[in-house]
Amino acid sequence: MIAPQVLLTAGATRNPIDAMRYISARSTGSTGVWLARALTARGVVVHLLGSQETLLRAGPDDAASREEFGSTRDLMARMDRLLHELPGVAVVHSAAVGDYEAEPRADKIRSGQATLTLTLRPTPKILDHVKLWSPESFLVSFKAAGPGTTAEGLRALCEGQRQRTSSDMVLGNVLGSIGATTAICDPSGFTPFDDRDAALATIVNRVADAVALRRR
Repeated sequence: MIAPQVLLTAGATRNPIDAMRYISARSTGSTGVWLARALTARGVVVHLLGSQETLLRAGPDDAASREEFGSTRDLMARMDRLLHELPGVAVVHSAAVGDYEAEPRADKIRSGQATLTLTLRPTPKILDHVKLWSPESFLVSFKAAGPGTTAEGLRALCEGQRQRTSSDMVLGNVLGSIGATTAICDPSGFTPFDDRDAALATIVNRVADAVALRRR
């Protein structure tokens, strides 16, 4: 079996609150499944690292191999391992990673309380580690901007993420208008797209080209 050429993350992390509850994001992983399917159709060998919902959405032929993640720290540990096992693999990091986690507790919070206060702390920034783990990887990252973000605001956020993480491409969206406000930021500049599928197709083409170049 050919080793994976792309590590693709998709879906939302689930950061535990107690033994029963968790904090998560509104992400189905459908974008990641779309990308995995399109890359596979181009002959690219994809390892899909997805949430439970993502892996349920993915068909049997959408990726050569798959693996489920849970919390942010679990996803981080799995990516660390995979990027050391697969040096230079291209990375498409579309997962919705939780930025906060609750103080750990093994029991279940008692129900029926009039109020409940949780103490949250920041989780590690996985994206900031990818190029440290695998400097030669072609890295595509994603940035979700808050509702009402202007085009210039989106440009600044995407460019800031690109420089901070050494991403080769950043796909930016504005929450609430994802279908209409999409752009790609790369070393050549900032390119808006009227059609989100066209932006995703551009990512597929660039990743496939990067994989082909590495084969030579």
